[in-house]
Amino acid sequence: MGKGKWSRWGRGSCEGWSLDIGYALRGQVALNHDRSWRASVNATELGTWKTREEAMQAVETRITHEVQLILEDWSLWQKAIATRSGKKDSSTPGHPD
Repeated sequence: MGKGKWSRWGRGSCEGWSLDIGYALRGQVALNHDRSWRASVNATELGTWKTREEAMQAVETRITHEVQLILEDWSLWQKAIATRSGKKDSSTPGHPD
């Protein structure tokens, strides 16, 4: 894992950068043969950009959006667990059962 930092791989015409957020989100930008940059998150193509910085920004924007959705759902899920009336759910991650 990249610990939330961009890491470079390859060199020259085979250059790329990866950004891993835990095991859930994996962003990549890779240099194309025409010198443009291809961006993706979790193997979903986001398109191509003229510069590496633009491609990285596209990845960061998508990851930020995805994390916001995760946090909203996580909050709803935590509230649902808290409101269960005495019901234990051993399938809940982190549950002591």
